[in-house]
Amino acid sequence: MAPPPPLMEILLRFPPHEPALVCKRWRRLVSGPAFRRRFRELHRTPPMLGFLCNIVEDASSSCFVPTAGAFRAPGADLCQCRALDARHGRVLLKCPGSSEGVLVVWDPSTDEKLELSIPVLGRYAYNWTAAILCAACGTCNHLDCHHGPFLVVYVACGGSREAFICTYSSDAGTWSEPITTELQLPSDLVTLMPSVLVGNALYFGFLFKKSLGVFGSSAKV
Repeated sequence: MAPPPPLMEILLRFPPHEPALVCKRWRRLVSGPAFRRRFRELHRTPPMLGFLCNIVEDASSSCFVPTAGAFRAPGADLCQCRALDARHGRVLLKCPGSSEGVLVVWDPSTDEKLELSIPVLGRYAYNWTAAILCAACGTCNHLDCHHGPFLVVYVACGGSREAFICTYSSDAGTWSEPITTELQLPSDLVTLMPSVLVGNALYFGFLFKKSLGVFGSSAKV
């Protein structure tokens, strides 16, 4: 039975951090996609549930630090995983797997995980990082897109004047063919600092010279 409209309107106006315990009927309501969509439209910017911290003493481990008192990420044990990026409700992790490891796309609110193999690009691509973003970045309002399609952008270099770029599409379920762009300095290295999204351009930092801007399927230093 659908809840009466007054109850829906009251629950929509609850502050995001306040409710910690409700009845099963209310829980079904507030966890439904229709309620979540209306809630985000009303409150606009989603609350910050927490942040990820890479542990300095162990470069291969991260921890999730909640900022919302009632929220605990169900999969917050990230031992041996390093956080590379977080955007639009998803987190991108580098976790143990093969010799190079694997990429894991993690939704902290549902604990859904998707494991991706790392592209094999040859000996001149040993230094790499990656970023994640909504696949509809130019048209989406990002109020509830963490259930929708996404992209993972992989950038690698090392020992040559070229950087290699591959993109994983969740719609296609595969990595694109790599493209290359020339670096201004030979043997430059991409840093592990998080990428920056400005409009439709995704920027990666390099150790010695400028940033690398990835524009859809093209790149520019």
